[in-house]
Amino acid sequence: MRPKPSRLMDHREYPVLYVDDEADNLRIFELTFRRDFTILTASSAKEGLQLLSEHPVAVVLSDHKMPGTEGVEFLRRVRELDSRAIRILMTAYGDTKILGDAINDGNIYRYIAKPWEPEDVRLTVRRAIEAYALEAERATLLEELMILNRLSRTIHRDIDRGHLYETLLGALRDELAFDGCSLLLREPGSERFRFVASQPADDVAERLADLAFDPTNAPVFLDRLYKGESQVLLGDEAAELEVPVRAWLTEVSAAEIFVVPLAGKQEVIGALAVDNRRGGQGLGADGRMLVEGLATQAVIAIENAQLVDDLRRSRAQIRRVDRLGTLGTLAAGLAHEINNPLVSLNTFLTLAPAKRHSDDPGFWGEYHELACGELERIRGLVEAMSRLGRSGSQPALARDRVQVGEVVRQVVRLLNRESARAGVEIEVVESEALPEVEVVRDQIHQVVLNLALNAIQASGEGGTIRIQVDPDGPIDAPIGVRIRFQDSGEGISEENLERIFDPFFTTKDPDKGTGLGLMISHQIITDHGGSIEVESTPGEGATFHVRLPCTAPIRPTEGPVEVDTGSA
Repeated sequence: MRPKPSRLMDHREYPVLYVDDEADNLRIFELTFRRDFTILTASSAKEGLQLLSEHPVAVVLSDHKMPGTEGVEFLRRVRELDSRAIRILMTAYGDTKILGDAINDGNIYRYIAKPWEPEDVRLTVRRAIEAYALEAERATLLEELMILNRLSRTIHRDIDRGHLYETLLGALRDELAFDGCSLLLREPGSERFRFVASQPADDVAERLADLAFDPTNAPVFLDRLYKGESQVLLGDEAAELEVPVRAWLTEVSAAEIFVVPLAGKQEVIGALAVDNRRGGQGLGADGRMLVEGLATQAVIAIENAQLVDDLRRSRAQIRRVDRLGTLGTLAAGLAHEINNPLVSLNTFLTLAPAKRHSDDPGFWGEYHELACGELERIRGLVEAMSRLGRSGSQPALARDRVQVGEVVRQVVRLLNRESARAGVEIEVVESEALPEVEVVRDQIHQVVLNLALNAIQASGEGGTIRIQVDPDGPIDAPIGVRIRFQDSGEGISEENLERIFDPFFTTKDPDKGTGLGLMISHQIITDHGGSIEVESTPGEGATFHVRLPCTAPIRPTEGPVEVDTGSA
């Protein structure tokens, strides 16, 4: 916080204007107070207003009774011309109503009764100057705060570090009008500081990028940074500075460089610097305070941008690990699914030479049919995996506006025999005024088929299945369609819920599914911009929720994947 103006100000820096139509009064006033204040005098209201328009004045004193324009009216005009000037009326008349109205209207700060005592006037003018200085200080601080807020909003909008650096330095030059500015950052894992950005972006900036500051070549400079001390580097003292600091001053050819440390949460991460390389005025206290305030906001923005970068790298690593994990899961599942039928094939081929000349109907009939079936099962697995692998590289299939309720009814008709054989009743509940959705019809048909078959197999004999189709979102403005598949089976355990969409995961017998159906359904719904979720309580059945937006994003999708219809 700055010291109070009364403790550091020179009152003579704040001009005082005295207006009186009597020359003797003006002369006495000037002689009495010229050692204390900078005195301007005028013999009329007109002359006083002219002086006020030509010179900034802190305090205006006026005689009450003057020819033409009287003191109260004159001070009212002063207020219109410069509302910040402190206005004092000097009067020998005790008209309290006039004085009260003038004070209440804000036209005068206070009044001094004639004949006045020099010490009383001196004290009053001092207090008036201090009030003026405090108000000027408040206005300056308010303006600086508004600038800092505006600049803070600007730099906090950037999360890309490279663009953030340019935005930060651009704000220093454009908003605060510094000749040049630079940003130094500490290299990760070291004590070395380097320039990461400079403005203007000219050949000087390129040469600054080659400079480095470390404990071996700039210990004093870095020690001050680590202590959180701002530094003023003076061109006149360049010979006494450390080599890289001297090179910095030489390159920018500035009389002054003001350096502010960027103190992060745990350590100093860098420094922000401004200079007057074009011969501008020295960096005053107001400018330095603004830079220090902006540096505080810059640290937050830079650290946030670094966190975003770290998060992006972490996500990229997680994606790589996830892809490897998925490949491992697929490989292990595929190996398991292929190894089982390979046992039958291997046994058949091993026995075939010995059975070559025999007429064994069990071997050449049933066993041969079983081996061919297992071979077909392997072919189907390989084909399914091949299509999954190509799904991201195939052109998008044509999408149509489809009524999902119609697709559901069609699937239920196709499954009439399957549900009757299983002793399961299927109920379809379809809301009115369902919106159409933009989908690949065959793919959505496959999803509904997979989930309905799963529900039939989970419910068992005597069970019931409820398939409900509703608008998703507000009734008057739905954003899509929601399909719920509710079965009456045993439900899914909590540990299995987390794996339900994993490839090759299934709780069914090996001859009833491969565990790819739900994974493929999940992929199809995701490609259409929708979602598929499951909720279940053991012993109370399971409910699958499918949501499809009215208009799906354009993504490359593959045609229906031909897999075992009991694939979950």
